[in-house]
Amino acid sequence: LAIALVFFINSAFAITGLQVGDKSPITSLKTISGEQINLSEGTNVLVFYRGSWCPYCVGQLKNIKSYLQPKLDAKNIKLIAVSVDKLKVAKKLKRNFSFTFDIVSDPKAETLKKFKIVNKIEDKLVAKYKNSYGIDIEADSGEKHHLVAHPGVFIVREGKVTFADVHVDYKQRTDNKTILKELEL
Repeated sequence: LAIALVFFINSAFAITGLQVGDKSPITSLKTISGEQINLSEGTNVLVFYRGSWCPYCVGQLKNIKSYLQPKLDAKNIKLIAVSVDKLKVAKKLKRNFSFTFDIVSDPKAETLKKFKIVNKIEDKLVAKYKNSYGIDIEADSGEKHHLVAHPGVFIVREGKVTFADVHVDYKQRTDNKTILKELEL
């Protein structure tokens, strides 16, 4: 009984996420600049982050900009960052940090849902973020659903997932060297 209970508790909180070999549930993404990126062509690295308000996310994106992006650009590999930030907030993030990779604004969390990495932040924590830290998740997404991504990276080649790494702990992130290794760069 104890083993069954532990299994139930662990599986109740497990993130499924797309798995290696899965077909991408979407064929294209629209960036904040209006460009359509076709995920069924070429190699695409999708980085899901919680939002521009998250210091761990911004740190990861800055690290990606300096370390990973030049190597991907040299091989014509698309780098796409996705969050629930509304368009205005995502554009401000891109401008403030001079990010040149593509960013997707997904305030309704549709892409997150399709990649099976949705994390719902409890109302009590949303209130604490706002009242204690001045972080207004609802204002940044323009939504009251309190959904964000579990941080994750997916490599999609010709429409198929060839790498998937998702973290429950928002402080953990996929290492850039691991991504390069998976891309054989």
